[in-house]
Amino acid sequence: MPTKAELETKIEALENDLRRTERALGQARLEIEDLPSVAFNQFIAPHTSEEAREALKRANAEWNLNVVDPSSGNRITMYIKSSHGLKWSWEQDYVRNGQFAWCGAFASWCYTDVKQPIRTKIFPSCYRMYKAWSNTSRRIDPMKIEPGDIVVVYSSKRALWGDHITICEDNSTINQGYISTVEGNAKGELGDGSQGEGVIKRQRTLDSIAHVYRLLGEDFND
Repeated sequence: MPTKAELETKIEALENDLRRTERALGQARLEIEDLPSVAFNQFIAPHTSEEAREALKRANAEWNLNVVDPSSGNRITMYIKSSHGLKWSWEQDYVRNGQFAWCGAFASWCYTDVKQPIRTKIFPSCYRMYKAWSNTSRRIDPMKIEPGDIVVVYSSKRALWGDHITICEDNSTINQGYISTVEGNAKGELGDGSQGEGVIKRQRTLDSIAHVYRLLGEDFND
């Protein structure tokens, strides 16, 4: 049986190893934060704007959290009420599926560097996006979709301004008639790989796309 002194020496050695590991882990975290978002997402093209990269990085971080509607209500509430999202602080906390159409709130959370008035007033709905952006250079030809673009798609309603807000993640299959999106308040692949409703990834066909918007530099905080 080892002596007390031998055990103390062993503990000290293990503590030293632990401190070295923690320093190495901290350094690795700093280094990965400095990498461009392409390191996290193979689909992002080199010319994708830094703002779009950051939005997709945040979107993927949320997807990896496996946000499920309505059991992840606290997280969804943050998209709606937090200043990093819509900042609709007067809304009730999200506790029931269908209580709030939060697809725009999720997009605003991802694009948190966009000026707050834009996120608060325009991001909440397809109609507001259409009214504010459809006659500006922000509106993009669907065949020119790039990762990070805001893609409004139709549901069965097929409203003029579209029905649901998504973010393009991958446009490499556009010539095959579809793109891949990351989105909130929808059904598709959850972060744990299962099918469900919440923050999901899925494919959207080109004929389901109502409008595509690409934010301008002037839309972001200085």
